[in-house]
Amino acid sequence: MQDVIAAKFDPPIWIGGQIQRAHLLSVLDRVFAHRLTLIHAPAGYGKTSLLAQWRERLDDNSMRIAWLTLERDDRDLKRFVKCLSVAIREAETQKKRKPISGDLPPRAALSAIINELGANDQPFLLILDDLHHAESPQVCEFLNSLIRLAPPNCHFVFASRDNPSLGQSVLAAEEQLLEITARELKFSEQEAETLLTSMDEPLEKAGIEKILARTEGWPIAVQLASLSLKRGGDQKTVIEQYSGSSADLARYLSDQVLMGLPEETRDIVIRTSLLDRLDGDLVNLLCDREDGWLVLEGLEQQGVFLSPMSANRRDYRYHQLFAEYLRDRLERSDPAKFRSLQQSLARWFAEKGMTTEAINHAIFTDNNEFLGDILIDAGGWRLIPQGLQSVVERGLSKLTPAYIRSRPPLMLAHVYLLIKIGELGAARAQFDRLEEEGDYSADLRTDIRVVGDTLADYENRPISLDDLLAREALLRKLPADDHLVLAHITETLGAKYFEGGWLERALQPTLAAREHYQAFGSVYSDVFTRFLEARIKRSQGKAKEAGAILDETRKTIDENFGDRSDLAANCAAFQAELLYEEDRVSDARALLNWALPHMEQSDGWVDVYSVAYLTEARALIGEGSVDEASDIISRAHRVASRRRLNQLNLLATIFEIDLQILCGDGPDAAREAAKRLNLDQYADMMSEESPLYRPVAVSASLCRARLSLLEGDCEPAMSDLKRLQSWANQRGAGRLLIDVNILAAYGHRLLGAAAEARSCFDDAVGIAMFQDIIRPFIDARHFVRPCLEDAMSTDAPVDRFREQFLKSMEKSINACRNNVTVLGVFSEAEAEVLYYLEQGYSNKEIARLIGMSPDTVKYRLKSVFKKMGVSKRKDAVRISTERWNLPKPSSSAVLQNGAQAERHSNDAV
Repeated sequence: MQDVIAAKFDPPIWIGGQIQRAHLLSVLDRVFAHRLTLIHAPAGYGKTSLLAQWRERLDDNSMRIAWLTLERDDRDLKRFVKCLSVAIREAETQKKRKPISGDLPPRAALSAIINELGANDQPFLLILDDLHHAESPQVCEFLNSLIRLAPPNCHFVFASRDNPSLGQSVLAAEEQLLEITARELKFSEQEAETLLTSMDEPLEKAGIEKILARTEGWPIAVQLASLSLKRGGDQKTVIEQYSGSSADLARYLSDQVLMGLPEETRDIVIRTSLLDRLDGDLVNLLCDREDGWLVLEGLEQQGVFLSPMSANRRDYRYHQLFAEYLRDRLERSDPAKFRSLQQSLARWFAEKGMTTEAINHAIFTDNNEFLGDILIDAGGWRLIPQGLQSVVERGLSKLTPAYIRSRPPLMLAHVYLLIKIGELGAARAQFDRLEEEGDYSADLRTDIRVVGDTLADYENRPISLDDLLAREALLRKLPADDHLVLAHITETLGAKYFEGGWLERALQPTLAAREHYQAFGSVYSDVFTRFLEARIKRSQGKAKEAGAILDETRKTIDENFGDRSDLAANCAAFQAELLYEEDRVSDARALLNWALPHMEQSDGWVDVYSVAYLTEARALIGEGSVDEASDIISRAHRVASRRRLNQLNLLATIFEIDLQILCGDGPDAAREAAKRLNLDQYADMMSEESPLYRPVAVSASLCRARLSLLEGDCEPAMSDLKRLQSWANQRGAGRLLIDVNILAAYGHRLLGAAAEARSCFDDAVGIAMFQDIIRPFIDARHFVRPCLEDAMSTDAPVDRFREQFLKSMEKSINACRNNVTVLGVFSEAEAEVLYYLEQGYSNKEIARLIGMSPDTVKYRLKSVFKKMGVSKRKDAVRISTERWNLPKPSSSAVLQNGAQAERHSNDAV
């Protein structure tokens, strides 16, 4: 044995600077309750390091411990037996014994080893490291027999990159097998944090989470990322660009993994790395084989970073960093082969109808013609309403502008994409050019018509009733099985009927559009029909139905697109409006806090923008933050200008006049603003059959009525209100009737018509009270208060629901009398939170005291900290106590909020 390296029989020295893997060490302490312990995982998972740490903990005086690190030469059974004999001899207390002869037949050598092990009653532990190097049928058979026949006081711990065949199934059935796999060996968040925060410039939590996600907890990858950072690499660059092609990791994978594979296996692994999801059929396609499923089973056993994605092992995936390294290697070393394989995959997926995968692989062929054909055959623009916008965007980005212009279906997809990203000016220019050019087929002409209608809808171009009737006629001429075209036309028809105020007429095409979207499985587009249905219900005064629709829609969005997606932001805007009208102002603002900035950078249309901006502005006015409300309206104007949304611009302009009415220097200033902004021009549109924009006409007419009532000029106000009331009754616009009747009640009261005033106010309350709509009364409290006092002082019998609603309204209006703020700095809500913060309460305790959610408290504190110019609680408390003497919130308010909190708690239970 002179050629055997002595270091094979000792564990490597464990370096104390490495991560102490306490949990896994405690798992290994259970070794002596099992016959066999297998630690199997690909390279770089710290198997040897873990065993070395554990070996240090063991007591050599209470047991015999043999360590053997195996090499490729040890595949020869005779050499293996010799090395095993030396390792066992090293473990014995009487080390003068001669090693067992390598000339003995395997059976005789086995008997000799078993007899030697049985000569001592002390527990015996055999640790074999890197078993994969020595694996051969003869060695595995020998070890299998050794495990089965050795005395009961013998325990075996083997570490390997693959999963050797050692009779594990029998041992598992007898509960004599302990396994530690890559799943257990990967770094936990705490272990990664320990490594990545031990540097001169420790990573923040977000950076640690990103590296952990990229590496999937693979220890060597985390360590190499740490090494890059220690060398002075820019943290942001290292985190964002860390991949399998990173220099240190690429060298490691090449030396430790790829070069150690047989040439045939290496070729299979490189070819199949092009896929994010792998099955036997794809192995056959890429490797020109017929035994793909068996190949996958073999690769899984060989420890090449391949793991099953499902319990039935029907599909697999490589570790993402390993796959990235292999793809990069193939593309650099053999670009022609790389493109050819990508083309084969793109064709295969296209034939299977797997559009996303087909386009993703076609992108890498570097072939305009091929990629263009794949995009067109897959549907072109039709992919976007199916939720594949990002796929189309990636595909088009790889094509040259000249090539896109040469293929009308691609040009149409480009126009639709520009619509969805808010570049309406560019979309219009490209569409007009497309429409003017060429003699198109009937099918393509229909597609151009549908995309043109969509563009016009996003531009919010006015449309007459005759135009809508013409669209209905077009629907009857289209093929019944072209669900996407039918869905698009019926959806835009419903949206335009809604915008025009024909609510019942809007509902039928909206529901029809949903059926068509569901027929071809587009969850993405189905969501928009649900938004529209909720808007229709809300306009009808059915707020609870609208809220239920949006709640279900939000669940669908979160499950399919994520809770911070564009769709989630749109849904949050509509939900915030309903929450605001229930007087849950803080909850509404908490939703808009993230949704509104997100929407400004993503897909949106005039309805969702107007809802988001105006709800936020109203909420700010209610808190006394008039300047901030003005800033929000300015943002609305900027978005309207950038996205060419004239209606949004007009609605924001009218709101500026309302702002003067509510918070300005009196009627004169508001009237001046109305003249400057041409309010009369837009209010007079209400008398037209098909005004330019019906929402603008309604908003302007209401605004003018408010201003006239504020000036005491009742006749023009009542004229506007009568027209609005008649129109709303005809269209079933219940939500508008609340606003109209509030103002009409005030107008009748000024005119001395007490009965009419009471009737109008009762009508407003009757619509609102069963829908939890209370904020319109609070916002219009100047007009509501006298009518409310009359209603509360009546001797006529009042049912208990109405009485409860009126008392709640009175309490809320009284709470809003001083809406400028107690301190002149904070809103009342913010001052309340700051007061309890001074008292040392936690966020959760404050939430219980004021009857709000912890998220709402957190949102309010964020606003307080921003106004104070601090970032820490202790600094806020210090400044507050130094500068102000905050009043304690009234006990009645606290008790009321406490009761609300208790009700919320009971509801949750």
